[in-house]
Amino acid sequence: MQLATLSTLALAALGARAASLPEEVTKRAGEGVHLANCYQNSPLGQIPFSQMLYYANDAQASQNVVPSSNNQCRVTTPGQGGWKTWEGSSITCNFPTNTYFTSNIQGGAGGYSVGQYAGSGKNNYRNFNCYRDNGHQLYSDGTYSCFSIYYCLDA
Repeated sequence: MQLATLSTLALAALGARAASLPEEVTKRAGEGVHLANCYQNSPLGQIPFSQMLYYANDAQASQNVVPSSNNQCRVTTPGQGGWKTWEGSSITCNFPTNTYFTSNIQGGAGGYSVGQYAGSGKNNYRNFNCYRDNGHQLYSDGTYSCFSIYYCLDA
């Protein structure tokens, strides 16, 4: 009987701890890939480009953590093409580690609510579900600033 009570208290404590975590952190536990629109700061102004950013711990995507160069994959180059239209087509990027990521964001997903399912993704190892993000800043390092348009989590 005491064991059952102790178990109930432990589960209640864990539930209270999970409930006290910010939604942003609990939503993004584990690895994630962000489809990001970015700027390169230059004397000519802000030059737009797009890239995919991999976070082994996706909670870092809201902590101004700059992914290592191996975890960044340019979809467009600054000054050559601007931002990529993520919606309505399959987009594949090959990371420097020879891991690819392919996103398939639904046409019209740019108008979806934040957190709404927007499509799928996959890499060499697993499938991902992709969701509309709120455009929050992933990082700014003085030269580059990137903002999350969609986030993809392990399916």
